[in-house]
Amino acid sequence: MKQDIQYEANLLAKATQAFADATGLQVRVLAQPAQHEIHADAVVEVATPDQILRFAAEIKRVDRFETPAAVKAREAPGGYPVLLIAPYIARETAKRCRELRLPFMDAAGNAYLEVPGTFVFIAGQPRPKEVPTTRRPRALTTAGLRIVFALLAQPRLVRGTYRNIAAAANVALGIVGDILADLQGRGYLILGALDGPRLLAANQLLDEWVTNYPLILRRKLNARRFAAPDRDWWQKADLTQYRAWWGGEAAAAKLTNYLRPANVTIYVAGKADRIIIAHRLRADANGPVEILDAFWNEEPPATTYPDDVVHPIIVYADLLATADARNMEAAKIVYDRYLADALGTA
Repeated sequence: MKQDIQYEANLLAKATQAFADATGLQVRVLAQPAQHEIHADAVVEVATPDQILRFAAEIKRVDRFETPAAVKAREAPGGYPVLLIAPYIARETAKRCRELRLPFMDAAGNAYLEVPGTFVFIAGQPRPKEVPTTRRPRALTTAGLRIVFALLAQPRLVRGTYRNIAAAANVALGIVGDILADLQGRGYLILGALDGPRLLAANQLLDEWVTNYPLILRRKLNARRFAAPDRDWWQKADLTQYRAWWGGEAAAAKLTNYLRPANVTIYVAGKADRIIIAHRLRADANGPVEILDAFWNEEPPATTYPDDVVHPIIVYADLLATADARNMEAAKIVYDRYLADALGTA
């Protein structure tokens, strides 16, 4: 972990210096990683001609277009707006940050900052040689994402046997050891602790999972789309009799009372024919109803959310994948109510 802290400190110094060199604005790091009380990697101060701005810096490797949405959805630690610090932000991802109004700096000098009186947007700077393109970690394969979900949804599972983990994640037993080794090697898992194995940096692991879930695992869940005769049909539907669960916007509506879903997502264990027939759904490639295969072996016991809703981790990921502003707000509510405390103690 000391190496991770040193890496973050070095990256923070490079990114803030690159921003200062490119813009002429003064930047100061007020708190180094692991040396402050708020839940952020650092506090960064930027002096514009009109004001002094303070940000809660989140230091991340941004390998996916969806990563900024996961960062933006989080509550600003300590009351400060979030500033993304990364080794490198590609041009399209920089545009995405601008759409989300998420300030960022990277080690190449790419940056975005927009406040009254000051606008900075630098994109397309070449990737620094010291930031190579890395191979995908094993935990970001289809099987790896299944296992990581199981561990995040049921933190005590990390102390179980490989067979327990394989059963919960619905994967082959032989793959479990490789995935756990990957998590351990990247600082997300400690196996030799006196009080037993445990996850580390669960919030960061969640960010990685929700970023990669729609690109890797969700695409393999046999998605089918339908139209429904009535927009509000889902409010009266009982999915428990079908071994099915609400996901996405419908799940968020049940968990937060914040949304009126424009799209309805259903995860089904087994065949969906009974649901389709009972609710007169008809196949429509552009329809607002999406049915996917459930990817877990058994839904973790529901203690803080309805038993006809998928785990809040999946709801959170579904909402972030839409990039819709209102869904992003709902994602923040889901995170705060159902995930923050559990992941903080994982």
